[in-house]
Amino acid sequence: MAMSRNSILLAFITGLLLVLGVQRAASNGYLSAFDASPPDLHLSVHAETNGVTVEWQLGGGKIVRSIAGGRDAVILIYPAWVEDGDSWRFIADIGNASITLDEKKVENPGIIYYSYRRVVSNGSARIPLRIFRIPFDFPSTVGSGRIRLEFESYKTCNNATVAVIYFHSTGRGEYRDLVLPLSVSIGRGFPVAPGFSANINFTVPREGMLDFLLSAVNAYNFNDIASNPRGWLVVKTVNVTVCPPKTS
Repeated sequence: MAMSRNSILLAFITGLLLVLGVQRAASNGYLSAFDASPPDLHLSVHAETNGVTVEWQLGGGKIVRSIAGGRDAVILIYPAWVEDGDSWRFIADIGNASITLDEKKVENPGIIYYSYRRVVSNGSARIPLRIFRIPFDFPSTVGSGRIRLEFESYKTCNNATVAVIYFHSTGRGEYRDLVLPLSVSIGRGFPVAPGFSANINFTVPREGMLDFLLSAVNAYNFNDIASNPRGWLVVKTVNVTVCPPKTS
């Protein structure tokens, strides 16, 4: 009986070490060849007046994704505010957000945003803008999702480019400069820089990509923090018209 119990214990320990070894290998990217790749992602971005809807389906690599325990993220970046002396006027301010992951609605989703000040020129005028970055994170095992983000503007209708980034964690990958082509067009009745329009290259340098991704994949994650997010990303952009709320 003692030998039988010892054998069972030895088998359990051996199995546990094997599982931990496979998990470590997956999280460190040694199984990335069997993980999902960019062609396995179907990402659609739709613009409507005062809003943008992001939908995705990720296939492939389900076993590796389950073992690795990584975290993915959808990140939205867009021109949001114009500086007006000591205050800011919003051209595309954050409104409501709704999130569905694997057909389950996320109740009361908060919105975390990061703000970047950029002075933008169109050759004849220069204005200071605030560009917002809004991340939404979730386990890599999530196979599909939908994010609907609503905006509102001050005074006039404006147009802004929204860049949508899908990041998938595989444990492998090199950091490179990320350059996002954005644009902004301000309505003629706006109190600051009326009629201003410009193209903007929003750049995250290679040396800043680690912090960029860390803050994205851990945006709402307070347990088992991801410390070395590496993988691949897909970027899409869409132009959104944002108007003031209707008044009766």
